[in-house]
Amino acid sequence: MSERHDPVEVPATAAAPWVEKLLWVFMMSFAFDYRASQAREATGGAGFDQLIFLALAIFSTAGILFLGWRHLLVRPGAWFILFWGCFLAFMASNALLQGVAPGRAIRIILPLCLCLAAMMNAHIAGCVGVKASRIVAPVFTAACINVIWRIFHGFVFKEVTLETARVEVQSSANNWIAAWIGCALLLRKRFHWTLLVATGVLFIGIFVTITRSLLFPVMASALASGLCFLLGTRWGIFRPADLPMRLMPVGAAAALAIGGIVLAALVEPLLIERWNERLFHHASDRNTTEDISYLTRRAEADGIFEILNREPVHYLHGRGIGASYYWHPKYMPAIHLVYPPDEEIGDDVWFAGHSTWTYSLFSGGVIGLLAHVTLIGGVMAASLGAARANASDPGPDQWLAFLPFIAACCLLSETLTSNPFDERLASMIFGVMAGLSQSFLVRASWIHARLRPTLS
Repeated sequence: MSERHDPVEVPATAAAPWVEKLLWVFMMSFAFDYRASQAREATGGAGFDQLIFLALAIFSTAGILFLGWRHLLVRPGAWFILFWGCFLAFMASNALLQGVAPGRAIRIILPLCLCLAAMMNAHIAGCVGVKASRIVAPVFTAACINVIWRIFHGFVFKEVTLETARVEVQSSANNWIAAWIGCALLLRKRFHWTLLVATGVLFIGIFVTITRSLLFPVMASALASGLCFLLGTRWGIFRPADLPMRLMPVGAAAALAIGGIVLAALVEPLLIERWNERLFHHASDRNTTEDISYLTRRAEADGIFEILNREPVHYLHGRGIGASYYWHPKYMPAIHLVYPPDEEIGDDVWFAGHSTWTYSLFSGGVIGLLAHVTLIGGVMAASLGAARANASDPGPDQWLAFLPFIAACCLLSETLTSNPFDERLASMIFGVMAGLSQSFLVRASWIHARLRPTLS
């Protein structure tokens, strides 16, 4: 993903090539991950294939730690690792002390643990001299593969049809791809063929899954990328005169997306009809007065707050990760106008919910809520700080310094209507974003070291 030689060369250690290879293994370990069937979800078990995915992730992380454990104490990335590690220790002990079934707690906390592993792996990679573009490359590959794989897996193995395709074929990597596209369009100096690949993959994922919420990361990516361009202009990285040239690929990407939609409409008109229903007739076509997605999320939130209100002390530390909650009964008559009346839905729910914020409050209380705010906000601050630190001598990967900030904005745009930390691959991707800034901070230290003799 890097086109030019970097004038500020960060010396790579002997472990760097091996760390890079293991980082590829780590990211690809869950590239073919998928949502389990309802039957497997009910029992809380895991498939043999997913156990293999987990084994690959553990093996690769252990290898990276073996090669670069000494770098874990390098600041400021070390503070991220320490903070998230302490939070996970709290969540695990909190669930244990409150009697949550271990199998449930382990399953829900696993994505958060993979986020920590990704954080450490990216941090070590940056410290041993792996370039930022080489850290992002396996993330990009795994994200694109997963979007296409989820669609293929849903239609082939789950017998999903175009009439029923929804979350069964939806990939958690879509919001990061949206961030990458916005970053590459506006902040990258040269056009690269990977932009066409990412744009095609993203809009295929959005169009087939009929997911309105995926439009939020697209808008967030555009706004965050624009803000980063303004900051980069202020710091001397970009020039205002470059903006028209940088917007030219935006037109090409938009034309590609529109062309794909027109082609899909000609090949399969049903998709256009479903989008029309989702956007403009999402209530009346289901015999309800309100959008069913809104109803289920409100039922979940009201049920969670009712549980917490019974013992307000749980607002501090929550009920434990993996604990059971329910959807509020007052919404069930309307919900059952869509779902079959005999289907048991919302009675004993223990998954990580439809909102990052309500579930973090339920599982970890104010502590859990503040931990998620700190992580997302910290990634944003570290990203902009790393970009600013390299502004005096920007290299070919400088655009990627802004990527964690844009990715955090895209993730933030979905947190009200979904919980990205419920997905293993999404947590891994965000963990890499949390650790990516360390590579730019290491590079900045070499810029300052090079200038020090001149200043003396």
